[in-house]
Amino acid sequence: MLSNPLHSLPSTRHPYFIWVLAPHLITNDANIDYYYDFSQSIDEYTKVFEELNLQWKWQPVTIHNYRNIIDEIATTRNFQTPIVLNLCDGDEVNGTPGVSVIHYLKEKELIYTGSEPAFYDNTTSKIIMKELFDKAGISHAAWAPIHHSEQKLNGICEQIGTPLIVKPAVSGGSMGLGVKNVVHHNEELQSLVKELFTGYHGWDFTFGGLVAEQFINGPEYTVFISGSYMHPRNRRVYVPVERIFHKDLPDTEKFLSFDRLWETYEAEKAVGQNEDEDFYQYALPPASLHKKIMDLSWKAYCAVGGTGYGRVDIRMDKETGKLYVLEVNAQCGLSEDENYTSIGAIVRLGNETYSNLILHILQDALQRHTVKQRKPVAVRQQRA
Repeated sequence: MLSNPLHSLPSTRHPYFIWVLAPHLITNDANIDYYYDFSQSIDEYTKVFEELNLQWKWQPVTIHNYRNIIDEIATTRNFQTPIVLNLCDGDEVNGTPGVSVIHYLKEKELIYTGSEPAFYDNTTSKIIMKELFDKAGISHAAWAPIHHSEQKLNGICEQIGTPLIVKPAVSGGSMGLGVKNVVHHNEELQSLVKELFTGYHGWDFTFGGLVAEQFINGPEYTVFISGSYMHPRNRRVYVPVERIFHKDLPDTEKFLSFDRLWETYEAEKAVGQNEDEDFYQYALPPASLHKKIMDLSWKAYCAVGGTGYGRVDIRMDKETGKLYVLEVNAQCGLSEDENYTSIGAIVRLGNETYSNLILHILQDALQRHTVKQRKPVAVRQQRA
């Protein structure tokens, strides 16, 4: 990684210009609108691109106008080299732009950061992702898919073992995830499944189904990766951080529930005696675990066709010491603020800089674009 990022992108005929595409959604629901509030990101990118000496623009996009905006960006190639820093991560069923943006950026042959369509599709649904983990032999929790509310659930608790945790298969930012999602017997499972299929504040979970999986009791780690599986030499696997939950929480509440993560507190209380203490803090895991966690993260990233960047979440069974991948998050949230994403802690504890992290994401986008633009060379065959 270059220690001085200034002027470290390849020289081009026209100057670079960074278009930051951010998903825009207004729902008139305070909880969901808060989740899609990017005001702090604008300040962060102002600082980043000043340090990188790059011109840029913050560009909100919706599911309705992304084509027009991308068309506009494409017209600027006559006088600049546009790079799209694509932050769109929606499922599109609930109105947030996602994979369609990637497809259109690809169609317009623009340089863009982040996930390619296959990586996005492979990780949007936890069902597809866990099937790929199974195929690749990745260590992850025992699981069972729940495709609809009328599905017979008898035997799932016995098959997986309890406690188990039930998650929406398609969801971001812990939406649809609460402490009640950890169940201990069939009656709790049936009641929870029925509730989850009604959605959350109008947010639909029914189209993707649910995943029931073994609850791994033990420490939780997260790893950030930038780069692409087809260019392993240029990857960056950042030093893992441990998310240490508040000591007073029961083990079965030590995970990122939506209420506590986003401080909405509809069904759950804040933690601590005064209900104003930190839900979790970050620290470096023991050095002896770093390589094991990083190696497993890279294998999981490759198993789902990782491109651009992503975050890998891992848990360790505190009884056996075995590591399990929870998920690979393509197009994960990017922020230096640890209150919004774990990336800030990864940067801080790894003695990195956020500007360098963004720079490597841009470099990966340029490398992938160069490979796409290469044309096969015709070889003239000699006459006998």
